[in-house]
This record gives sequence, structure tokens and C-alpha cells, in this order.
Amino acid sequence: MDHIIHEEVSENINLPAKLELVHCMPMTIPAHWHEYLEILCLIDGRLTAVIQAETYQPEPGSLLVINSNELHMTQTAGLTTYVLLQISAEQMRRFFPNFEALHFQTLITKVIQSPDQKEMFYHLDAMVSEYEKQTDGYQLLVTAHLYEFLYYLYRCCSHWNESGSDDDSSRDMKRIAGIMDYVRRNFRRPLTLNDAAASQGLSREYFCRLFKKYTGQTFLAYVNSVRTMNFYEELLKSDESITQLMVQNGLTNYKVFMRVFKEMYGTTPQKIRKSAAKSAAKNAAESLFTP
Repeated sequence: MDHIIHEEVSENINLPAKLELVHCMPMTIPAHWHEYLEILCLIDGRLTAVIQAETYQPEPGSLLVINSNELHMTQTAGLTTYVLLQISAEQMRRFFPNFEALHFQTLITKVIQSPDQKEMFYHLDAMVSEYEKQTDGYQLLVTAHLYEFLYYLYRCCSHWNESGSDDDSSRDMKRIAGIMDYVRRNFRRPLTLNDAAASQGLSREYFCRLFKKYTGQTFLAYVNSVRTMNFYEELLKSDESITQLMVQNGLTNYKVFMRVFKEMYGTTPQKIRKSAAKSAAKNAAESLFTP
């Protein structure tokens, strides 16, 4: 895909992947893509994902597999718990040099359909269990179960894509990718729907339908999400006022901003800043007593 902004996997120490048990309040992660393989296993709660223009609402116990360079957004409702597993493209290429052409099934339910699928879920559960216990040498067991899980995932839930395809869907994806890259580079200044549509040589109406189809958001909602994400990152690092940070990130409507922020992070910027300050003070106090 054109205009790829590469993201690196923050692997766990002494593990060949990132593994995390996530507990979150209502949260929206705007449409984005990355090279690495990402797998979500819903434990409890509600999760909606738009992946390559298709909407998924997995049941607890099901897997969502997000392949390399697939455009996706996720949204949780209420308190939600899920397992997050990310394996870098570099790791996958160790076993599949042509990893980009390997496509895994997107939604995998826990309704056992084959011995391979049963083994796959067994090793995923065992991997998470060993990671949570973290007994001496647990990294070896987690890694062993990870590779067994990937082996059975490959056997029962994957296929190889034909090379050289450039259908309408691929062309549409490139258009959306270009717009998203443009937004990420210019979100601090005014951005209009007409300019975005014109940059791709599309009518305003067709562009709106296309963008919503592939991202699960309107263009304006996506722009506000990008601005709010950057606001959030600066909020944790800066002592500047909330108003100043809004201006710096192109956020001009306070009411709309607060609504979007609460949808994405489940609370207000004031509470997040206060919580971060308390956490920093606690860590500083603990460090004083650390020999």
C-alpha cells in the first residue's frame, strides 16, 4: 500500500511478540494500518471492528485477525477485556519470506470445526495463562505456545493471495491511504472535505461514501480523532493549558472536542492529566525509598 507509515511492535522483554491482557473502558481507535500481524481475542464486553470495509462484532472467545497493511478501526463499549497479540513482520518473515502475500482468516469463532482449530485455541489459552503466571522461565513456555498457535493458525485459517491483483478495492484502498497520510501530516491546520475529495479526483458525495465504507468514520470524525489522539499524547507530556493544546492540534470546537475525547478515552482530559500527575508523584516517592 502507498504512503505506509510504519509502526514497530513493542515486544515484551525476552519474547518474540507483544502479548498483553487489555482492560479498557469505552474507547475508539481510529482507522489505521501497520505491517505487523495483530490478533485480538475478546474475553468479555463488546468490541466492534471495521476491517477492510467489513464490520465485525465478535462474540467472547472469538479471534479477530488483522493482517499486514489492512485498514482497520476498533471500538469498545463498556468495560471490555481482550487479549492483544502482535507479531512483527520481521518475525513472520523468518518463517514466511513472502509474508505480505499470506492472508489469515479475519474472524475465527470458538466453535470447534477441526482438530487443528482446537489445538490453535488450546495453545492461545496456554500462552496467556503462562504469561499471567510468569513463573521462572515462563518466556520459554510462552514462546513455545506462541509458535504452536501460529502453526495451527497457518494450517487451518490462512491462504496465499495471488500476486499482481489491482482491482477496484485495491485502488480505493490506495485513495483512502493517501488521504489518511495527508491528514496525519496536516491535521494542525484547517482541512476541508472538498479539498480531500478533490485531491483524489472524486466528487464530494462519492468520497464521503468511500471514506465511511473503509474507515467506519466520516472524514470529519476521522480528522477529529487524529487531532484528539495527538492532543492526548501532548497532554501527558506538556504543562500547557488544555486550551493551548487544543489550538496547537487544530481543535476549535470545545463541545465537539470533549464529546470525541470521552468517546475515545472514556473520561475528560482534566481527569487524565490529574491521574497522570498522581501516578508520577507516586513513582517519584517510591524511588526515594528504593535502595
